[in-house]
Amino acid sequence: MWKAPLFIIALFVSEGVNAQRKFTDVTQQAGIDHAFEIFQGIFGGGAAVLDFDNDGFEDVFITGGEGMDALYRNNGDGTFTDITEDAGFEDLEGVITQGAIGADVNKDGLVDLFITTIAKVANGRFEATSNFLYINTGNGKFVNRTRSYGLDQITFSTGAAFGDINNDGYPDLYVSNFFNRFGGRLDEKMGVISEGDRAPAHDLLYLNSGGGRFIEVSETYGFSHTGFGFGGVFTDYDNDGDMDLIVINDFGYQATPNLLYRNEFPKQEFTDVSKAMGFDLAINAMGVGIGDFNMDGWLDYFISNIASSPLLVSQGKRDQPFQNKTRELGTSHPNLHTLDGREVSTISWGANFFDYDNDMDLDLFVANGCLNPTIFPNPNLILENFNGQFILNGPSLGLSDASIGRGSVTFDFDNDGNLDLLVVNQTKIGNSEMPFTNFGVKLYRNEGFGNNWLKVKLRGRKSDRNGIGSRVEAYAQGKKLIREIDGGSSHISQNSTIAHFGLAQLDRVDSLYVRWIGGDVQRFYDVDVNQLLEIDQESLITNLEKEAPISSFKLYPNPTSKHLNLSIAGLTSPGGIEVEVINTLGQVILSQSVDGESIAKDSVLTVNLPENLPRGLYVVQFPSHPSIKPLKFKKE
Repeated sequence: MWKAPLFIIALFVSEGVNAQRKFTDVTQQAGIDHAFEIFQGIFGGGAAVLDFDNDGFEDVFITGGEGMDALYRNNGDGTFTDITEDAGFEDLEGVITQGAIGADVNKDGLVDLFITTIAKVANGRFEATSNFLYINTGNGKFVNRTRSYGLDQITFSTGAAFGDINNDGYPDLYVSNFFNRFGGRLDEKMGVISEGDRAPAHDLLYLNSGGGRFIEVSETYGFSHTGFGFGGVFTDYDNDGDMDLIVINDFGYQATPNLLYRNEFPKQEFTDVSKAMGFDLAINAMGVGIGDFNMDGWLDYFISNIASSPLLVSQGKRDQPFQNKTRELGTSHPNLHTLDGREVSTISWGANFFDYDNDMDLDLFVANGCLNPTIFPNPNLILENFNGQFILNGPSLGLSDASIGRGSVTFDFDNDGNLDLLVVNQTKIGNSEMPFTNFGVKLYRNEGFGNNWLKVKLRGRKSDRNGIGSRVEAYAQGKKLIREIDGGSSHISQNSTIAHFGLAQLDRVDSLYVRWIGGDVQRFYDVDVNQLLEIDQESLITNLEKEAPISSFKLYPNPTSKHLNLSIAGLTSPGGIEVEVINTLGQVILSQSVDGESIAKDSVLTVNLPENLPRGLYVVQFPSHPSIKPLKFKKE
C-alpha cells in the first residue's frame, strides 16, 4: 500500500484545515504607521511588548533607527494610537536606536523601558553614545533616568535583556555591544577584523541595586569576552531555578562564537559552558527563539543565522550537550524561493516559538531580511510543528512577506486568545530599483483556528513584578507545556510577558505550576480554559483552590517524575483512606494508608514514587472509597 510522504501529508493538512484560517495584515486599520530608518546599512531594529498603562491591553514600543521611535498605546478596540510625542522621548532625537526591552526596574507596578543605541549621527558620521533608561511615571509619561541609574556608559550597543540573576526580586540587565570603536561606513563590507577600527566590544552586565541604581559587574561575575554582540538572552537552560545567559554574536568565525554561561548562584559567578554544551557556534548569529517544542520539560533554542539556522535541542540532562537537529527536524532553510520563483540565500533575524494555531505544540516564526543596501526579496518563514517535525507553511497563512525584516514579537493584542505577530521592517537605502514595496512595520492579526487556550499573567512581589524568568507549567492530557517569561529575545526585541498555552479541544487544564524566580512555587488544578488567569505571588489560597470539588481527588503534577500530590480538600473520612498506584497490568506498585486525623489536618496528600519506577502510564485508585473514580498519570 502506497503511503504519502510526510511533507505531502503535512501540506494537505495545512492547506485543507487552514485554508480559510490565516493571519491578516491589519497594520493600516490598526493605526500603525512606522518604519525603521536605516543609517548607511545593516543594523536594527526591534520592538518591545508592554502594558505601560496597566489597562489590560498590551502596547508596543518600536525603535526607529535614524528616525523617531514610536510608543503605540493599545486602545482596546483593535486600534493603536501613537503617543510618542507626548510621552517624553525627545532625548532620542538624533540618536540611532536599535532594540528595546521593558521591566519594572523600581518595583512601583509600572513597566519601564530600556532602549539600546548603536550611535548618534554627527557631521554624517557615527559617534558612540549611551543607551537610554526611561522610567514610567504612571500618567502616560516617561522620564529619562539613564544617568541617575548609572547606565550612561558610551557604547555601540545592539540588544539587551532583563533577568534577575541573584534572585533578589529586582531585574538585572545585560547589554550587548558590537564595536569597541568604529570608523568608516556601515554599508561597507566588514572584512578582516582588526585590533583597531571595528574591533569587537566587551558586553556589560548590570546588577539592579534595590530599584534605584544599576552597578556594572561584568568583571565580578567573570565576563571577559569580546564579540560582535547581537544580544544576551537570560534563560534557565538547566532547570535549576536561576537565570543563565546565552550571548549571540555576529561574525563568530572571525571573532568570538556564541556563548553559554551557567549561573552559579548563590555565588556571584557565571561559568562558560559554551563548548561543553554545544553552544560555541561560529556563525552569524542574529537572534534566538526559546521554547520547549517537543514538550519534554527542557527548553530548546533556535538561533537565527545567515543560511541554515541551528535548532539546539536539549537532551534533558544538565551535563549533556545540546544537539543541533535543524536538518532532521525541518528548520534548515539555507535557500528560499520567492513568489516569483527566484532562489535566494536566507538571512534570518527575529525568531519566535509560539503556538499560533492553539493545538498545544509550539510552532516557529522566522523574520528574514536582506543585508541592506544589497536589496533582494527574503521571505519570512512560518514553520508549523507537525508531530515534532517542522513544515514550511508561510504562503498559506499570509506571512511570507519579503521585506527587510529584523525584530519580531508575539502578543495577543486584541485579547481573543490567539497570538498575533508584529515584524519590524527597515526602509531601503539609496535609489536602487526595489523588487518589493513593503518597508514598514507589519502587524498580523491571528484569525484563530477554533481551539481552546489559556493565558497566565504573573504579578510578582518578592520576584520581578512581571515574573520575568519565571516558569509557568501546564499539565493537560498527559502533556507538560512550559513557558518562560521573556525578558528579551528574538532579534533585539521582547515578546509578551503573558504566558500563552494552546489547548486544542481540551476543556480543562489538569494542573498548573508557577515556579517563580527566587524559589516560590504555586500550584493550581482543574483550571478552566479560554481565560486570562492573573496570579499574584502573595496569594496563598486562590479562588481555584477554594472551589475544589468536595469529596473528590485531584492529581498533580501530571506527568511527574518523583511524586504525586493528591488534593483532598473537603473530604471527610474519619476511618482514613487507602491509596494504591497500579501499572497497566493491574499490578500494585505501592500502597499507602492515611489516617483520618491527617486528612482533617491537611488538604494535600503527597505520594512519593519509587526511584526505579519505569516511565509509562499508571493509575491511582482508592480501595477504601470505590465511589471515587481512579485517576491516570504519566511517569516521565
